[in-house]
Amino acid sequence: MLEKLKMLLDIFWKITAGVLIAAAIFITVFLGTDCTISIRILWQILAVSAACSLGILMYPSNSEKEISKSGMLIRQIIYFVYVNVIVLGMGNWFGWFSFQNWKMVFMMEALIVGVFILVNIICYLNDYAIAKSMNDKLAEKRS
Repeated sequence: MLEKLKMLLDIFWKITAGVLIAAAIFITVFLGTDCTISIRILWQILAVSAACSLGILMYPSNSEKEISKSGMLIRQIIYFVYVNVIVLGMGNWFGWFSFQNWKMVFMMEALIVGVFILVNIICYLNDYAIAKSMNDKLAEKRS
C-alpha cells in the first residue's frame, strides 16, 4: 500500500509540472502574456493533475507481479485515453477552452500528447537509472 502511495505521489508531481508548463504555453498562445487570470487556475491544475495521477494505480508496483509487453501497451493506451477524458472534460468544465473553438481543442490535444510523452520519458529515464544502479551493485557483489 505504501509503495502504491509513493508511486502515486511521484507521478502526481511529474504530471503537475507538465500541466503547469502546458498551461503556461496555452495561456500565452490564446490569451497573451499580459492577460490576468484567477488564482483558481492553480487549484484547477492541481485537481486535473490529481485526477490524471489516479490512473497510474492500474500499473503494478515493484512488489507486484510483472505484466507482459502487450499488457503494458494496453495499459498505456487505456491510460492515454483516460488522461484525455480527464483533461478535456475537466478543462471544458473549468472553462479553459471551448469545444466550439477547434484551434483550442487541437492545442489542448497537442499539449496532452506532449505532457504524456514528457512524463513517460522522465519515468523511463528514472527507472533506467535505478535499474542500472542495481545492476552495477549486483556486478560489484559478484566480483
